[in-house]
Amino acid sequence: MRVQELIDFYLAIRTRGQLLGFDAVFSQKLDGLKGAIQTHYGSQEAWLALPEDAELPEEIARMAQDLIAEYQAWNRGA
Repeated sequence: MRVQELIDFYLAIRTRGQLLGFDAVFSQKLDGLKGAIQTHYGSQEAWLALPEDAELPEEIARMAQDLIAEYQAWNRGA
C-alpha cells in the first residue's frame, strides 16, 4: 500500500453533512492507525515529507487496508 492510497482514503472519509460519519463510528481504529504512523515515523513532518509513491510499512498498511475494507462495507450499506 502506498502513501497516496492512504491519503485518498483519509480524504474520502472526511465527508461533510453526515450526522454520523465513518470517521466518528470508527474513531478508535482511526486513532490507532494515526498512532501507529506517529510511532513509526516519529513526527508529522517526517510523514508529510514522504513521496506519494512510498510503500507503507506492513503493520500500517494492514491497519489501513482493514479500515478501507470497513469503509467499503459502510458505503455499500449506506
